[in-house]
Amino acid sequence: MTWEPRFSPGLAGTAVMTAVMYMGFLMNMRMDMPMMLGTMFLPKGAPAWVLGAMLHFMMGAAFFVVYAALFDALSITSGIVGWSVLFGLVHGAVAGTSMGMMPVMHPRMVTAGGPGEHEGVTSPGFFASTYGIMGPMAILMLHAIYGLVGGLIYNA
Repeated sequence: MTWEPRFSPGLAGTAVMTAVMYMGFLMNMRMDMPMMLGTMFLPKGAPAWVLGAMLHFMMGAAFFVVYAALFDALSITSGIVGWSVLFGLVHGAVAGTSMGMMPVMHPRMVTAGGPGEHEGVTSPGFFASTYGIMGPMAILMLHAIYGLVGGLIYNA
């Protein structure tokens, strides 16, 4: 088994997913996964964002290895792009559900509008509900995009 064809789709999917996530800033949806991940280890600031971005891309590469392993385990040889989008939606559902638990394990996560909001990062809430009705839709859409881009590259 060669690893590069399994990592590259995840890196590309993560790059596009992250770019689209930052487009949400234009709609006042301040979801910042690199900062959220980085502040688990460092105080809020540029070093935390850089560490978070590295973690985010490493996780993106690793998750597509899981997608590829599922293709192999389930003997999926056609419709890879469609399956990747489906896996992305399931991945997004799991990620969205687990977001509600982030404050339990994140030392710098605060409640929106609560004390310490400027020093920490705001809790996304269950399925990113802190961001309003668009939060859950964004989580699913971003992960579907991740699956789409990853599947297109893996299938090429």
